[in-house]
Amino acid sequence: MKRKKSISIRIQLILMSVLPVIATGAILIIMTVSKLHSGMMDEALEGLMASAEMFREQIAITDMDLTTNQLEDECKASTGFDFTRFEGDTRASTSVVKADGSRPIGTKAADEVIEAVLKKGQRFTSTNTDVAGQKYCVAYTPIKDENGNITGMAFAGKPTAEIEDTIRKSIIHIVIIGIVIIMITCVVVVLVSNSLMKAVIRINTVINKLSEGEFEKTDDTVSRGDELGEMMNSSNVLIDVLTNVINDIKSVSGTLRAKASDLSETSSHLSDTTDGVSTAVQDMASGAIDQTESIEKMTQNVDNLSQAIRTVAENAEALAASAADMSTASQESAKALEQLSENMNSMESAVTEISVTMEDTNIAVKNVNEKVDGINNIASQTNLLALNASIEAARAGEAGRGFAVVAEEIGSLATESSQTADEIRNEMLHLLNQAEKASANAKEVSNIGNNVISVLGETVEKINALMDDVRSTVDGVNNISALTEECDASKMVIVDAISNLSAISEEYAASTQETSASMQEINANINTLAGSAEELMNVAHKLDDDLEFFKL
Repeated sequence: MKRKKSISIRIQLILMSVLPVIATGAILIIMTVSKLHSGMMDEALEGLMASAEMFREQIAITDMDLTTNQLEDECKASTGFDFTRFEGDTRASTSVVKADGSRPIGTKAADEVIEAVLKKGQRFTSTNTDVAGQKYCVAYTPIKDENGNITGMAFAGKPTAEIEDTIRKSIIHIVIIGIVIIMITCVVVVLVSNSLMKAVIRINTVINKLSEGEFEKTDDTVSRGDELGEMMNSSNVLIDVLTNVINDIKSVSGTLRAKASDLSETSSHLSDTTDGVSTAVQDMASGAIDQTESIEKMTQNVDNLSQAIRTVAENAEALAASAADMSTASQESAKALEQLSENMNSMESAVTEISVTMEDTNIAVKNVNEKVDGINNIASQTNLLALNASIEAARAGEAGRGFAVVAEEIGSLATESSQTADEIRNEMLHLLNQAEKASANAKEVSNIGNNVISVLGETVEKINALMDDVRSTVDGVNNISALTEECDASKMVIVDAISNLSAISEEYAASTQETSASMQEINANINTLAGSAEELMNVAHKLDDDLEFFKL
């Protein structure tokens, strides 16, 4: 069906972009012209009013003859505005010149001006006031005397046609600028539209090539950062994907054609093989009977194996319990030996301290013996002194009798001290002998303790090694127990499998006849499969013809 020709996308884009710009520009120009006209007219009136007030001030300070129109002409030459001085409501002097060259001196102001300025004392402006038969933009301001009474008016004005002409020129400039801006915008829009259409045309070309079976990639617009660039990137990716898919389909088509050929050959081989399978089925039926007898013997052997597994399991459980008790006892023995080793270390320290103490005691005993020898010497000297004292007391006679008694007592004390010192020496000698024996025993105990500690250390190491062996034994026994359980479970599975196998063998012999009949049916199906393989070959050729459309 022939499609109806419509406006191109480029023209649509240009119209969609240019028409709003033109419409918006036109509206803005119209609004700007309207505002500009009123604004410039207001500005002209404000300038006229300022000029009128300036003219009023000049009237007050000038020394010129006000009736000669000199002041008005000079102000007009400097500002370009016409000026008039009113005395009351009548023009007394003016710079306004009529068409015939005269000046409208002696004429009265308009009634609305008289009402606003002379009667109300207000300023007056207008854009359409008749002055000497010509339309003027005017500004009137009252002139007052020293007492504040209104004596006249100061006028400043300019023909409305001149102001309108100035405003018209400004509007024309603005309109021209607006039109130029619109034209520049339209040119930019056209350039952008052409750029977009170039990309769209390139994309359309790629799609047309793709519809004709040609895979043509392009890099013209890939560098664009907009949606069209992304579209071209996507089309390139699509071409890559389709290329890979078509290549894969062609590869699969070749494989399919080869497989169809192989399938046809295989079906022929299967047809030949089914006859041999039927013969083999008969042989298998006779072998099934022999297999049933072998299965019965296997069942008896499995029962014997089950009894042996139970015996191993019971022995393994007993061994596991013994190994667990041995492990517990070994751990307790190790702890006791470690505690004994610690006690032996403590005893060695105590024996060492005792040995040191005994040596100190020997030294003290020797010191005491020396002191005892000193006491004996003192006792001997005391006896000698007591003897001398007795001799002297005897010589003194009756007067020395009391001294003789004292000397005798001192001698007795010296004798007792000597005896006591001897006893102390004997006890200290005995104590010294005992201390030396105790020191020797302490050294011997220390040596024995060191040997015991060394033996205990070796014993602890051996017990720890024994504990490791016991743990290994326990783990091994547990593994044996677990394995026996698994064997028992496997035995049950084997028994069930043998029972099922026996039933299957019995059924197998009966199924061989059915299998033979099925083989005939399979042979028929193989013939059908050969026909399907030929049809599959035709489909593969048709797929190859279809893929020729794609030009890779």
